[in-house]
Amino acid sequence: MCSIFIKREYDVIFYSPQHFNRGSQDKNMYFMHVINACKEEGISYEIFEEPDFSSSCNRNKNAIPFDFIFLLIIFFRKVFNSEMNDREKDIKIGGFLSKTFFRNITFNNVITISQSMVSIFRGIDEVCPIFDIQHGIVHPNKLNYLMEGHPDKNIKENNLQILLSGNSYKKLMIENDYSTYFKNSSHVIGGYITRDALRHDSFNSNILVSLQFTHDHSVNENAILLASVENLIRSTTDETINFYLKNHPRFNNEVNLTELFSLNNVKLAPIDINDCFDLCSLQITAYSTSVFEAALKGIPTILVSPISKYNYFKNYFSYPFSNTIQDFFNQDFYKESSLQVQDWASSYYSDFDKKIFINLLR
Repeated sequence: MCSIFIKREYDVIFYSPQHFNRGSQDKNMYFMHVINACKEEGISYEIFEEPDFSSSCNRNKNAIPFDFIFLLIIFFRKVFNSEMNDREKDIKIGGFLSKTFFRNITFNNVITISQSMVSIFRGIDEVCPIFDIQHGIVHPNKLNYLMEGHPDKNIKENNLQILLSGNSYKKLMIENDYSTYFKNSSHVIGGYITRDALRHDSFNSNILVSLQFTHDHSVNENAILLASVENLIRSTTDETINFYLKNHPRFNNEVNLTELFSLNNVKLAPIDINDCFDLCSLQITAYSTSVFEAALKGIPTILVSPISKYNYFKNYFSYPFSNTIQDFFNQDFYKESSLQVQDWASSYYSDFDKKIFINLLR
């Protein structure tokens, strides 16, 4: 971390866990467009990176490691009075940090992802705007966002401002928010995922399988998801079709994929998602954000959602069709589907609007 004895002033502090370094050169793709905007407009900033000791993602060379302070925070959380709730502990820890490590560091705005350390930063500065940038899909029953018509307490109590990628997301949040919090506290700035030229004009028999196996699911849920994917692959008798399996970025061997990879038509997908889309003209997944990423490039997805609570694309996003693999061998149908999914996805992922973003900063 930069010296605590040197006075530093920043317009923006970016804070992100290590496991979001999923782009080329180990960059955080979710921050790239807003960081570039700051560079272009001469807005001073610093990037702090939280360690993730179980992540396979490398560290961002442009970020300052937050390791020591992160471990200190974990320690204080354990030793503080058990009668204090988590937020009260973090506010108190933030107050301590403001008098020590952040004594000579001032900032006007904070931008986080996955609401990482937001109560700590609120403890450091009681009034500065804290923005949380969208990653993944957001829906009306999204844990840590909106549940049963009410914004998450962490969002309201820390007065978070949510940066969204598209108008359809904001509409979905506002329509399902009884408190009206998101009406004035969510902002559509667009994102790094944008509409692109159609990658394929026909089905080339290569299918990307975007897996969802993480510790977020129970053991039973992971087993059900695995069985659904395996059943679909094994039931496909067309020997020309190849399935390319891509693990979730936070996959940590929650399930054993040995049997799947033993099949002749199952291969490991490229690491870079764009290489996957160049290779594969169709996708299979349960509820990955890659449904939107693929759609913006005109690549349709077959949704395999055996667990109803994860059937987001049917329940909330009105995915435009449901078809089998064989349907896409028809070239006219494939072309029509490509255009249809691209139009659908564009309302959720619009181009980045630098002007709106810059105007939000204090």
